[in-house]
Amino acid sequence: MKLFKKVLCILLSLSLLIGGLVLFSHAAGSAKACNCGSIPRVTLPGIGDALYMNFGTSEQSEVGVVNTDGLTEQILPIIKNVISAAATRSWDKGADALSALANGMFAHLQVDEYGKSVMPISNPPVFNKDQDHRESPSYKFRYDWRLDPMEIAVELNEFIKQVMASTGHKKVILTSHSEGGLICMAYFAQFGHSAIEHFIPEFSAHNGLNMIGELFTGNVQLDAAQLTAYLRAFGGTSDGGFQAILAPLSDMLDVSGLARPLISAVGLLLENVQDKVFADTLIPLFGQWPALWGFVPDEYYEDAKVFMLSDPKYADFIKLIDNFHYKAGPGTADKIIARVNKATKVSIIAAYGFPPIPVVAQFYDTDALIDTARASSGATTAGYGKTFPENYKQKVAGHDHISPDRRIDASTCLLPDQTWFIKDHPHFSFEHHELLDFLASSKKQPTVFTDKNFPQFTTRLPDKTFVPTVAQAPAAEVTLLTSARELLSGGWKLIVDSIRG
Repeated sequence: MKLFKKVLCILLSLSLLIGGLVLFSHAAGSAKACNCGSIPRVTLPGIGDALYMNFGTSEQSEVGVVNTDGLTEQILPIIKNVISAAATRSWDKGADALSALANGMFAHLQVDEYGKSVMPISNPPVFNKDQDHRESPSYKFRYDWRLDPMEIAVELNEFIKQVMASTGHKKVILTSHSEGGLICMAYFAQFGHSAIEHFIPEFSAHNGLNMIGELFTGNVQLDAAQLTAYLRAFGGTSDGGFQAILAPLSDMLDVSGLARPLISAVGLLLENVQDKVFADTLIPLFGQWPALWGFVPDEYYEDAKVFMLSDPKYADFIKLIDNFHYKAGPGTADKIIARVNKATKVSIIAAYGFPPIPVVAQFYDTDALIDTARASSGATTAGYGKTFPENYKQKVAGHDHISPDRRIDASTCLLPDQTWFIKDHPHFSFEHHELLDFLASSKKQPTVFTDKNFPQFTTRLPDKTFVPTVAQAPAAEVTLLTSARELLSGGWKLIVDSIRG
């Protein structure tokens, strides 16, 4: 009898366990499969998305990238100190002034030597379970863009699972902007791509930025021609407002001769304070962001660690950033994308028409931030403002992938038939919705030949409309009285010469 009771108890326990597992399985899979045809999209923004102080508490508040509290009161005295330092060759005073300005604007975003936020600032992903994907298919994944991409990718994986469970879809479309591309590489490296229907990186930093590589190896250079070119190009994309005055301002600086002496004066200051500014400001404020290290291209990476992280206290931090760099960083990104493309759709969007941000003395095409060659996974560019010679032949045989303005050779891209280029589209603008919708709604892998309305090369006009790119017209000449130009240039030259002593 006792044996019978024991056997009965065991059988009852097993039945309850099995029954519970069945009920749990039914509950977990209770969301009905959706066949609406509108596959939900998970979108990843880049640096600059909102961050929050004391998130989830009664004291929660949004914080900006730049702290503007008291900025008006402090900026003029600091500028005066900078000018005074250059004039009197008081380099420590100049370095202290620059550090004060940077700390005043960015100290709230500081990350410690272990890659953790110093202030209680975060941006944890919040899933909206009440969102109807048939009416609003895009689910924005928010994250703290300062921190480790590998850790953020773990949060992304859970977010994608929530979207699929809520919508009844087995896959999602994954779109990424800027740093979002780094997070996607970390996601694919850790979790594969079985949950992704279509991957669409747009103006993506998955292959890094030359500018960050140069900065993190201490190669900071200012160039007057590059500054005026950058202002002219960036200002030319606007149809009004403050940005519209940048183009005429650049022309004035250029033809009046003001740009060169101004840049020379600032450059002279930087030459003498760079080491102190790096040690006191750049490394503590930005060099300890794990995510920024994801922007360092592979060819700069080891030298950058020597230059920025020589202090033994960074031993654990180096392990952290190495984990991303060697598993999902710029040196591995194209291999990851090629692997994803074997099983799912991939469509890449890049832009060109801008020189780099003028802190490095190089003239290559960018989208005003990210190198065109890197964002497109390998395009060959003629160089900012240049065109290929008339006898130029694309480097890889096949479809015609030379842009009508002869500035881009897309044949060298990782996926030449699946890479779109928008001329004069700044990194920080988001008007290309029709192209994104076309790509996201494609049932099969779209190519640059699928729809004549979405050719490989288009141009963004200042009124934010898009037209097919055409042959490049000769650059317009800007004229001014030669005597006035020489007079102003000569006057500023005397000032700079006096500063140099």
